[in-house]
Amino acid sequence: MLTGWTDLEHTFRTFDRLQRRLDRAFFDWSDPALVRVRRAPRLAWPATNVFETPEAFVVKADVPGLGEGDVAVSVEEDSLVVRGERKVDAPAGYQAHLRERAPVAFTRKLPLPARVDAERVTATLTNGVLTVTLPKSKDALPRQIAVKAV
Repeated sequence: MLTGWTDLEHTFRTFDRLQRRLDRAFFDWSDPALVRVRRAPRLAWPATNVFETPEAFVVKADVPGLGEGDVAVSVEEDSLVVRGERKVDAPAGYQAHLRERAPVAFTRKLPLPARVDAERVTATLTNGVLTVTLPKSKDALPRQIAVKAV
């Protein structure tokens, strides 16, 4: 007799799973109160690429809207530190009606895989792209060793 009850329990469990899957499939996406907010992973700002050439590291960072006085670059120990601030103030005599660009202050510390010559580091800002060139120190450069037959 108990065998019938166990079969019925499996049937109810199956219907319950089906109901949950249908609820997920036909979830009311138009109702913001029902939508579960999934946070996207926070990306570091500014977006940065680091390249290596035989004699230097080149760092490119997107910093739209920043000028020469808004960005500071420094080499600290074995890291490149980029600091900056974007201010979004309306010019004198103007009133802001829409602000989609938020003010932001940032600090990015990028570890460097080899020692660099801090005295020869250069940084340029062109069309919203910060380019930092970090020449490798003499110790980090590859050396050719001559092989002699004896």
